[in-house]
Amino acid sequence: MNTHVAAWQLDMFGDSSPVVTTPPKPDPLPDPHLWSEAVRDQMVDALISLASDSRRGDRMPESLMDCASLLSERFRNRKVDIDDYRATLGWIMGYWDGALPYDYVCKVNGVDPETLQDVIMSTPLLAGDLSELKLLCFGTLL
Repeated sequence: MNTHVAAWQLDMFGDSSPVVTTPPKPDPLPDPHLWSEAVRDQMVDALISLASDSRRGDRMPESLMDCASLLSERFRNRKVDIDDYRATLGWIMGYWDGALPYDYVCKVNGVDPETLQDVIMSTPLLAGDLSELKLLCFGTLL
């Protein structure tokens, strides 16, 4: 990688030394609208694989296990990243799809999509958080 002399550093004895910087690495892939059809297909396959694979070798996809563990942490009143938590609630309830819709990830893996939704709606703490999320994202007419 080529370096670029950005400045010269002078010391009190008259010596000078260059201050070099390395240019940033270029993005390995250009913008998605510039991808070839083959690259686009590979990226879709990789995305589906990431959403539906399990690190433990069981049938439960890791994306759903991460959602369940995040809800469990909140239910136990442990500290959670609020942005991740809100994004997870919205994804499970179908407010936004993310890279892949929640229903799709569930159906590909043979999981009932209503399972986590029922947990959220039947748990007062999680249902209250969902109500706050609705107000935050959608507002009210009053």
